[in-house]
Amino acid sequence: MGDADVETMIQTQVAVNGATFSLAPGEDVGALKRRIVDAVHADGAFVEFAVAGSRQISVLFTARTQAVFLVETVALDPWEGTDDTSPFGGSFDFL
Repeated sequence: MGDADVETMIQTQVAVNGATFSLAPGEDVGALKRRIVDAVHADGAFVEFAVAGSRQISVLFTARTQAVFLVETVALDPWEGTDDTSPFGGSFDFL
């Protein structure tokens, strides 16, 4: 399969004071940015967002919190979000 056949997806990461999180697919980046700005204007507030792995993160954003967004196109992982063991050769029981 050549590079032209590789399926891709947009992946967005946010780094908060140096800790990097991959946002969950479908997380509205524009809405998240607005919630962060609103939190800073309110002299600080917790902002929740979904990250990869079906987890929720809650971050206290203040005027001193640094947030950096990175948006990139990456190869689609066909096994992401599944419990299928096929990419690893299946289940093994050596007992």
